[in-house]
Amino acid sequence: ARTIGSKSTYLVDSIIATMCLACAVIYSGILGDVFTPLLESAGVPAHLNGRTSNILLLTIGALLPMSLIKNLSALAFTSILGFMAIMYTVFFILWRSLDGTYTLNIGKFVQDGAVALPSFAKSSLWNVDFTSLVLASNLGLAYIAHYNGPAFYRELKNTSSKRFGAMVGVSFTILTLLYIVTMVAGYKTFGDTCAGNILLNYHPSDILSTIGRIATGFSILFGFPLVATGAREGIAGFFDGLGYPSVKAEKNHVLLVASILTFVTAISCTVKDVSLVVGLTGAALGSLIVFIIPAIIYVKAVGLVKGVDSQEHGESKKNLALVPFGLAVGGLGVYMTIKESLGNKP
Repeated sequence: ARTIGSKSTYLVDSIIATMCLACAVIYSGILGDVFTPLLESAGVPAHLNGRTSNILLLTIGALLPMSLIKNLSALAFTSILGFMAIMYTVFFILWRSLDGTYTLNIGKFVQDGAVALPSFAKSSLWNVDFTSLVLASNLGLAYIAHYNGPAFYRELKNTSSKRFGAMVGVSFTILTLLYIVTMVAGYKTFGDTCAGNILLNYHPSDILSTIGRIATGFSILFGFPLVATGAREGIAGFFDGLGYPSVKAEKNHVLLVASILTFVTAISCTVKDVSLVVGLTGAALGSLIVFIIPAIIYVKAVGLVKGVDSQEHGESKKNLALVPFGLAVGGLGVYMTIKESLGNKP
């Protein structure tokens, strides 16, 4: 509020709320993509095993109760389980990229035509072109955890700026390594035929992928309350900035969370391709939150603390170069994501 003005804070809250809602749609859609084939493999009849019905059941039975939890520290145990599930999924994707079971023509899982055959027609070692902006858009979403930053800081044990900085540094280092390993291993296995949800590429009878789907399903399930909390606080902040503080009142907590999940579930049941949502969200909103807004707030904050005539404030203005960069990356990312989703060649 001190840097961008108290009357405009609702703009930042609206962007964060929209991004968190989009993330929740992605999470919800992945849950449907993951559990539907698992239940099919378990012998559940098709008329009882639809993607939409599964999303609805998971929302009512699991996502809603967990999203009603206000204190994120209460989710510490499930977060650990989710992290362990992610580690297994990364391991099996890496293992399958090395064991040859999906190698074109000779791999045992590509013989019956049940999965899309690997293709590497577009592959190159260092080529960077406009299609790379699709990856940049996805990364813009992958590295966003800003919306829960205040909550993490408040609930960190023996919290301090130093401890919080160390926690963020370690977390993002681990995250970067996991992303690199998963992307390289997934592309090495399937190449250009990689689906928006890489787990959909693996053979139904591949036991490691089946366990991986289960693990991923639970990691998404346990992670959903984090984005739901971000959406809830963003929406409450948005209305508070417009002069409606009652939205975040205790009596409206259940109604607000239920409304968020209703909106999210309706979209996730309608949109089948989560990669489109990931790309558009990362390009449009990720650029704002990662490049543009932090640069503007930082420069304003330095001016307030050090003075607008100080040397520090002058040097901080170099960060404003991120604003046109973010606009360019975001605009081109949106364009290329839509173009790729329509199946056009770049």
